[in-house]
Amino acid sequence: MTESVNENNKMKERTTGIEFNYFRIFMLLWVLVHLLAVWDFNRQFFSFLEYTEARYRACLPESVTEGLSETFRECDADSVCTLMTKKCTLNAYETEDDLKEYIRNLISGGRINMVPVIEESNDEHQVYCIESGDLKVARAEYVKQPEKGRRDMPVWKLTVLEVYAEPSVSIGISAPENVKLFINGKELDVNAGRTLQDPPGAQRFYDGFTTLPVMTDVKVGGFFLTPEITAENADGTPVPVTCDPESGIYSIGYPSDCEGREEMERVACDAVSAYAEYISGDLSEAALRQYFTKDNIYLYYMQHAELKWFTRHLKSEIHSAEVRDFIAYNEDAFYCEVLVEQYLTMAWGSREPEVITTDGKFYFVRQNGEWKVAGIEF
Repeated sequence: MTESVNENNKMKERTTGIEFNYFRIFMLLWVLVHLLAVWDFNRQFFSFLEYTEARYRACLPESVTEGLSETFRECDADSVCTLMTKKCTLNAYETEDDLKEYIRNLISGGRINMVPVIEESNDEHQVYCIESGDLKVARAEYVKQPEKGRRDMPVWKLTVLEVYAEPSVSIGISAPENVKLFINGKELDVNAGRTLQDPPGAQRFYDGFTTLPVMTDVKVGGFFLTPEITAENADGTPVPVTCDPESGIYSIGYPSDCEGREEMERVACDAVSAYAEYISGDLSEAALRQYFTKDNIYLYYMQHAELKWFTRHLKSEIHSAEVRDFIAYNEDAFYCEVLVEQYLTMAWGSREPEVITTDGKFYFVRQNGEWKVAGIEF
């Protein structure tokens, strides 16, 4: 009996031990499962947080406009022109390079800021005003692209880039009608519409001989940059150009240089020297006449002026003839001012020559291939 009881007790002990081992295994597994569940929950939760933060950051202005901001900060005018959806219209005298220089100057004026336009933006469409310092220089619009997958990040496409580039420069040019005008190296269009001024005052010396070119005015607008203006006369000789910065008017006078100028100045010096000797009584009227046009009224004036301005002298010498001014009106007319120094040795008193200066302002016309005096400005 006692042995049976002992065996039953031993059996119970073995059974209890086995059950205890199963319980410990179950508890270990239960804890492990819960640990794995907690780890997986945390992993997915943090993944969700990272994804949410990434989506949030992808919609921030610095992310949406990152590439465009860099383009503007680097003053990359080439890229800006490529991205512009509203292209600028150039006039006939400017090029894409001029536009790029204008844009480069426009966006380099200060710190670049991308300012959201809240009232025009929503979850699918964002609008930004681009500022360079205190100046608004452009407007950009972005549209969010469709997301193919549930976990895709937002992608924003630039759909509008409008740069506030306006061709606001206008110029006026005043020039003789026979002078060729060039704007940025390109000849002014003949259809630009020149306005004729009154005939030049010098025309009175050429009536009956030739018609002098009239001064003209022309206005040209639509420039992004202040243009370069150059001019040439009929034979291609450059003509000086001056500009009034306040009015923006470019002034071009009658050409002061041309082909054959040296020969024309020589003729003028000879004519004024002869005139000086004639009025001093050292040259005959017949010798002077060869320098003038036929039946020239100014010769008549001199013949009847009873020139008795100089006392009797023994000798007259022309020592110098200096050209003070020169104008080439056209191929048949020019003006020349010459200052002549004439040394006169008087008949009494000191034999030291007296220096007489004559300022001759003569207008010449070409006749049969020769230059003749058409008029004198007294």
